[in-house]
Amino acid sequence: MTTFRRIEFSAVGIPQEVATSFEMWMESPSAGEVCVRMEFAPINPADINYLQGNYGVQAVLPATPGMEGCGIVTAIGDGVTDLAPGDKVLLFDHIGSWSERVCVSRNHLVRVPAGLDSVQAAMLRVNPPTAWRLLTGYVQLKPGDWVAQNAANSGVGLALIQLAKALGLRTINAVRSETAAEICRAHGADIVIIDDADFCRNAREALAVVDAAVPKLASNAVGGDSALRLMDLLGEEGTHVTYGAMSRQSLKVPNKFLIFKRLNLHGLWVTKWMDGLRLSEREELFAQLAGYMVDGRLKLPVEKAYPIEQIGAALEHAQRSSRDGKILLDLR
Repeated sequence: MTTFRRIEFSAVGIPQEVATSFEMWMESPSAGEVCVRMEFAPINPADINYLQGNYGVQAVLPATPGMEGCGIVTAIGDGVTDLAPGDKVLLFDHIGSWSERVCVSRNHLVRVPAGLDSVQAAMLRVNPPTAWRLLTGYVQLKPGDWVAQNAANSGVGLALIQLAKALGLRTINAVRSETAAEICRAHGADIVIIDDADFCRNAREALAVVDAAVPKLASNAVGGDSALRLMDLLGEEGTHVTYGAMSRQSLKVPNKFLIFKRLNLHGLWVTKWMDGLRLSEREELFAQLAGYMVDGRLKLPVEKAYPIEQIGAALEHAQRSSRDGKILLDLR
C-alpha cells in the first residue's frame, strides 16, 4: 500500500509545537466520496486559531488542520457522477487540507478551471469570498461608490481592493505602515492612509481632493479604536461590517454613531454564510472568483511555500507580523 503524509495535532497550544507530520496509509473512496491529491494549502489566521483552540469550531482531537486548499481528483466512489480523475478542486467545507491526500464527501468539493494556477486556487476558499460578501452582501453599491477598510494589506484587504476595482468601486484603505501602504497601492488601492489618530481627518482631506462622497460601507478586521475611526468616516446610515478582531479589542460603540448617524452594524463569519449556500450557488460563486484570477484581476501575494515536513518553520513564519504574502504548504 502507498503512504502519504499529513499534519495532526493531539492538543491545542502553540501551533508550531503541537502540529506534527505523520505518515498514513492511502485510502480508497467510499460511496459518495472523492479522493484528492492535494497540491497547495495556505496557513490562515483561522488555522492558527484552530491550533490554539481559539477558533469558532473546536477540534475533535486528534485532528488535521487546514481550512482551504487545492488539489487534483485521483479517484471517485460509487454514486459520484459529476467529478472525474484529473479535475482540479477546492476543499470547500472540510477542515483538513494540510494533508498530501484526502478522501472526502463529494459535497465538500468545488470544481475550478483546470487553467487556474494551483497556488492561487489554494487561496480561493477563504479570503476572496469574504471580500466578495463584504462588497455585495450588505449595501447596494454602484460604480464609483467608495468603500473603506482597515487591515487593507491583509489577505482579505488585498482581495477587497482588487474585487472592488473589478466592480467599478473605489477604496480608501487604512494601514499601519508605509510599507503596507505600498503593497496596497501595488494592488490597485485608490487612497491609502495610515491608521492612527489622524486617520479620519487625513481620509476626509484625501476624499475632498478627488471630490468624493464619504463611504457608504466600511469593512473592519481590527476592532478597537481602528473600528471606531471607520465608523466616524462613514456617512449617515452607513454600514459597518466586522469580520475580524486583529487587535483583540472589543467594539465599544459611542451612542452618537447609533443615534445621530444611524449606522448599521453587522458581523460576518464567512464560513457560516457559505454553509447556507446550495452547491449550485457555491459553484457559481467560485466560478466568478476563479474567473477574476484567471484573467489577472485577482492575484493574492505569496511569500513562501514550505514542504509538509517543515510544518514548524512554516507556522512560525506565518505568525510573523512583517510578511509580504501568504505562507503555504507545498503538498505535491
